[in-house]
Amino acid sequence: MPRLKRLFNKYKVAKVLIALGLLIWLVKSGRLDFHPLLAASHSILHLMGMTVLFISMFVQGVRWWWLLRTQKIYLSFLKTIYLIWIGQFFSLVLPGVAGGELARGYYIIREAPNTKIAGLSTVLLDRIMGLYALLWLGIASLLYLILSQKQLAPSTFQFGVLNLLLFSGTGLLFLALWVHPTRRLTLRLVPERLRTLVESTLNDYRIHRRDLLICFTLSLLASIMVLGVFQMASQIAQTSLSWKQVFLVCPLVFIASTLPISPGGIGIGETAASLLFARCGVETGATIMLIYRVWLLIIRLPGGLLYIFRTSYSPFEESIKEQNLSSCKNNDLRT
Repeated sequence: MPRLKRLFNKYKVAKVLIALGLLIWLVKSGRLDFHPLLAASHSILHLMGMTVLFISMFVQGVRWWWLLRTQKIYLSFLKTIYLIWIGQFFSLVLPGVAGGELARGYYIIREAPNTKIAGLSTVLLDRIMGLYALLWLGIASLLYLILSQKQLAPSTFQFGVLNLLLFSGTGLLFLALWVHPTRRLTLRLVPERLRTLVESTLNDYRIHRRDLLICFTLSLLASIMVLGVFQMASQIAQTSLSWKQVFLVCPLVFIASTLPISPGGIGIGETAASLLFARCGVETGATIMLIYRVWLLIIRLPGGLLYIFRTSYSPFEESIKEQNLSSCKNNDLRT
């Protein structure tokens, strides 16, 4: 056990060194410029960008609240936003890109202790839907370009193919869990003591197909807002990004940022944005990503205050917990 702990500590140190190394390389190579971020003349754009990011976080809260209800977990909407914001904060302070999801998973288990698998599944599906919506927008952009142009630029075609491959792979995973024969095979990989709970959770999602479609629509709305934020950031970086470039490149940048190579994807996201946008003739990709990251940091920090000054449960929240428990008991009786 001590050996594993030492290896884990070395892994964390290595991730920090990788992030620092990439940032130093970006600055020295001239790919990352801090001056546009500090320019006072862009204060209106900074305010607009952060406002749109905040609204997108609100839309994501609606999506998660809706997913929770498909699993008979009845949190108040304000409580859901509260947990979303705390999760956003922990994505800054916990190691790895999934720190926010870990925090939300912990809190949803506390809120609905008898539906742990169902609660955790909503956190996982919420994140997957967000990435899937970005890829869907990339595919939609590619189809539009194919129909409107006789010949695509090589970089556009390559980015479109990457989006299509990632989109198809994720879609096949969903299909495997949706179709009965493949779902049955997949469930065999789940420990026997959890198999019934997992199958019940999947069945609830199948029953609420319309709700999942609404959640996916909310994901598309939130994703379009985030992509619009990238366009605002590009104006601060004195570059004009087209919707085509944003739709095709940003999903790949976000996916690269989720790789467990550096803390929170720092350095990785900037490097990916620099290299990928450069293929489209945009040399300020790293700066655009940095501006987006700083805005995200400012939006997420108040979640730390909510966590520090959190209050005890109100009677209304206690009644919600009782409703969750009674719902779980009813499910147990049916099974």
